[in-house]
Amino acid sequence: MKTIITAIIMMLFVFALQGCKNEKKANTPTEKQINTNDMAQTKINEQAMEALMAGTSYPPHAPILKTPADYGLEYEEITFSTEDGVELAGWFIPADSDRLIISNHFSPGNKYGYPGHIKEFENPAGEINAIPRYKALHDAGYSVLTYDNRGHGESPDDKDGTIGLGQKEWQEVVASLELAKTDERMAGKKVGMFNVCMGANCAMVAMEKRPDLFEDVKAQMLLQPFNMRVMVDKGFGLMGADAKTLMPEFEKRYTEKTGFDIDDHDMTKYVDAIKMPTFVVQVRNDFMTDVQVVQDVYDALKVEDKKMFWIEDTPYRFDAYKYFSDHPEMMLEWFDGHMK
Repeated sequence: MKTIITAIIMMLFVFALQGCKNEKKANTPTEKQINTNDMAQTKINEQAMEALMAGTSYPPHAPILKTPADYGLEYEEITFSTEDGVELAGWFIPADSDRLIISNHFSPGNKYGYPGHIKEFENPAGEINAIPRYKALHDAGYSVLTYDNRGHGESPDDKDGTIGLGQKEWQEVVASLELAKTDERMAGKKVGMFNVCMGANCAMVAMEKRPDLFEDVKAQMLLQPFNMRVMVDKGFGLMGADAKTLMPEFEKRYTEKTGFDIDDHDMTKYVDAIKMPTFVVQVRNDFMTDVQVVQDVYDALKVEDKKMFWIEDTPYRFDAYKYFSDHPEMMLEWFDGHMK
């Protein structure tokens, strides 16, 4: 269902602006009005359930509209496989240096970004283009490895047709790190990571499951790791649905569909696995979540070398995904300080 993610994003946006609730009438409602209201609420609840199930389990493959060549960058289209047999489509952008950044994308994006400026995938933040970020890194002396997670971009769906929002895709992170260690184009380079939303969750799960692969990772940026329970609860509320009533049914359907528990996506469970310097980023007024979730992750970090940056003056979560394409200075300063 290609437009479902667009629908939820736009519904959240519209309901947030409208306040999500109809004004109460002073007059006592008639029985007919009550029945009509009940029917309308039932429809809202059903639509919200469908949108949130789709967004968390089987988002659309957004098209890749641009490549590094459009920005004058030499690059190679590569493929590599996860341990469970998913062949991933990636880009390797070489630079003449001993430094490599591995970039892990958000959902429903891909290695290019997200076409939020076209109707089918419309998003209030517009187009998300990661390639200027890759170019900024390349021009500063960093090679870049990026790829599409399963169920996104040019990578195939998982065999069961669902994504794991990190609970499957940690294997992509492991595969990318193993590639960086063994591929002659990358082997021996210092490694840093740029982990975004789902990509952040993927990396954190991977750190717990395969800590050995992260021993040589010099630093990471962690953009907007999420807690699914909080985002789903927020989503129901913003769409005018009854979150308290619907959450048990959502949990049941989500587990039946994916095999995972909604609280598997509570990233405070994984924060102790982070051992490298970490730069955390979050939109302060993100209306799609409770930003305390990210503050809690930051506060729980035991590494001494950590930094927090709040993106101001926008309510749109997706603005974080393009921030460092437009403003690469802090990103470059962070990686230069830990990898040069």
